[in-house]
Amino acid sequence: MNVASTTTLPRTQRAWTYTSRGLPREILSLNSAYAVPPPPSGTNVLVRVTHVGLNPGCYMTLQSIPPLIRRIVSGGKKTEYVPEGEFSGVVVLVGPGVARASSISEFRPNARVFGSLPVPSLLGGDGTLTEYISVPASQIALVPPTMRMEEAAGLSGAGLTAWAMLNEVPGLNPLQDITPKTRILINGGSGGVGTMLIQLAKDMGAYVVATCSERSKTLVESLGADEVIDYRRNDPLPSYLASNYSSSPSSQSHSQSQLQFDLILDTIGSQPLFLSSPSYLSPDGLYINVGNFDHGVFGTVSNALWNTYVGWYLPRFLGGVPRRYIMISTTPNGEKASLLARMIEEGRLKVVVDEVVEFERVLEAYDRMIAKNALGKIIIKVQDE
Repeated sequence: MNVASTTTLPRTQRAWTYTSRGLPREILSLNSAYAVPPPPSGTNVLVRVTHVGLNPGCYMTLQSIPPLIRRIVSGGKKTEYVPEGEFSGVVVLVGPGVARASSISEFRPNARVFGSLPVPSLLGGDGTLTEYISVPASQIALVPPTMRMEEAAGLSGAGLTAWAMLNEVPGLNPLQDITPKTRILINGGSGGVGTMLIQLAKDMGAYVVATCSERSKTLVESLGADEVIDYRRNDPLPSYLASNYSSSPSSQSHSQSQLQFDLILDTIGSQPLFLSSPSYLSPDGLYINVGNFDHGVFGTVSNALWNTYVGWYLPRFLGGVPRRYIMISTTPNGEKASLLARMIEEGRLKVVVDEVVEFERVLEAYDRMIAKNALGKIIIKVQDE
């Protein structure tokens, strides 16, 4: 039996849905008669969504993934799909297995929670841009009492991605390899993942150089970046980095700010930045990437395969890049999300919210995100708590 099974659920809800591929403004429509999920089974939880964090990767997949693929991923059951994956909200019902599992028994009706959905859910069109969702309890965490729900909606996806880039990379031991002498370049320091990366890297003691536009400089500096590079003023960025960050620690004449980087964390997915990286990334350094929003899913995958498995072995004159390249993806994890929430409570981390947009204005919010002029996360307010 479901806990709080006496709760009366509406049969339909509002949701932003689509049936074809393209840009959000081309394909999304507000559906006021979308079916509400059934009461949860097992260890699933039914959440009344209050806020959703927009993610650039989601609009990229809206353009790239054909409806046929989504239908296959969803088991052939869906022909209408919902975008987005980050959320915060209030628990309405819990499955019968939740109370019996000690690790997730804290999730009860009326609990404030946040989380994100796994990639298969996103590809299958089971998104969060709706009023009710059903999710596994293992993928959510409690919202700290002092945290606003709009902030919580932007924590799980961006936060876990940033965490993975610094803590879950094969061959990188954060306790040993990230020290006050570790030099990290963060490409895209003012976005949702970039703002998290700056704070996490500084919390670990690293020396951080971040790229952003001139209008984002004050924000990026306030998060702790030691140096800020205006990528527009210093275009092309690879040439600027090669001229100013090419010294090795063994060279006789250099300053701290001229040394090559030990890690490059690319939140944008710039292929030219990687191709030129031997000029400013140390020979044993790592280039860690989370995607390429300009070339779509298939461009991202092809670049990642080339950089990881082909370019490493080729000589430079044949297009090889003798630097280790790692493509990072992350999966929802309630325990890790809880760790990030504790950092929020301790004042070691914060979610940078650019704007909170009403549910009816989703298309305007996507327009702004696609224009790449947001500082931090754009949050959609779905409904009141």
